[in-house]
Amino acid sequence: MDCKIVTADGTETFINQEYKEAYHSTKAGAYTESLHKFVKPTKIIEKALKEGKIYILDVGFGLGYNTAVALTELRKLSKSSYVEIISVEKDRKVFDRIKKLNIPENLKDAFCFILSGHFKENIYISQSDNTTLKIMFGEGRQIIKNLSQKDIKFDAVFYDPFSPKVNTEMWTVNIFKLIKRLMKKDGIFATYSASLAVRRGLIEAGFKIGLVEPIGRKSFSTVATIEGDIPPLTEKEKRRIEISPYAVPFRDNDSLTLQREIIKSNWELKISKNLNNINNKKGELS
Repeated sequence: MDCKIVTADGTETFINQEYKEAYHSTKAGAYTESLHKFVKPTKIIEKALKEGKIYILDVGFGLGYNTAVALTELRKLSKSSYVEIISVEKDRKVFDRIKKLNIPENLKDAFCFILSGHFKENIYISQSDNTTLKIMFGEGRQIIKNLSQKDIKFDAVFYDPFSPKVNTEMWTVNIFKLIKRLMKKDGIFATYSASLAVRRGLIEAGFKIGLVEPIGRKSFSTVATIEGDIPPLTEKEKRRIEISPYAVPFRDNDSLTLQREIIKSNWELKISKNLNNINNKKGELS
């Protein structure tokens, strides 16, 4: 049975039964997390105002907060801009959960739009005169792989799968290389994760990365871009990524089909070797 909980800012979320994690940070709040970890860091409002259109890739649609907050914030200042959001999601039951939420008043129009759509095979589509939402249902890696072969580029990526600990296959350097292929040069990728494995993987995939001020926790969240304008890394974090034995990216195979347990096991083996090398060097010096 789904377990609904109230987060720190009063908005509601659920515990996902497969991954045993909440869809949102309970300490930050579902709305607050979407606004401050995804919408604002990707600068979608500024770009929509400048160019009159915005294309967003939302990986991990979940309960729809990222999409709803993005649409709400965009329409406050840019009512006529064209907005297209392509979202990736595994679980069709998300709509049942959304319907059980007490939606905040300021997000009701956006959620009404989200729920007004229809299925066309494995794609759920909601459309209005200047807004298109397509939620693509299936295995996330394969959806991203298929998208990367199409002629489409995104201004922003909301990267919001469940944590690397439980959804490891969605956090590999292989996936990040495909995401990079899908992004405009000045596009911005944002995720809540502060994992060294994730940050190292993004760098290895060809991104420059930066930090976003903590919301609801001590750790900074992560942004990345090819050539866009993002906050810099601190010298301390640069050093951690360079020398920490835990700064090892997760790796999949070329076809993106490795089981998460194998990806995680390979990662743990690499870390174990790094730690052994460090201990051996200490032994040589003593």
